[in-house]
Amino acid sequence: MASADLVAATIHFQCQRDGATMGMDGVDVLRIAGGKIAEVWLFSADQPAEDLFWGQ
Repeated sequence: MASADLVAATIHFQCQRDGATMGMDGVDVLRIAGGKIAEVWLFSADQPAEDLFWGQ
């Protein structure tokens, strides 16, 4: 989806780390300026689970 200088994309990502795996849905929002990505916001379906996976 796009509106003015913002683009939103629904995503599903998977990753592996130290033998553990994680898969999750999310939304990425990007602000475009001058034809390039200027800012990015990443939203995960379960942020606490993602934080735990990455050790934060």
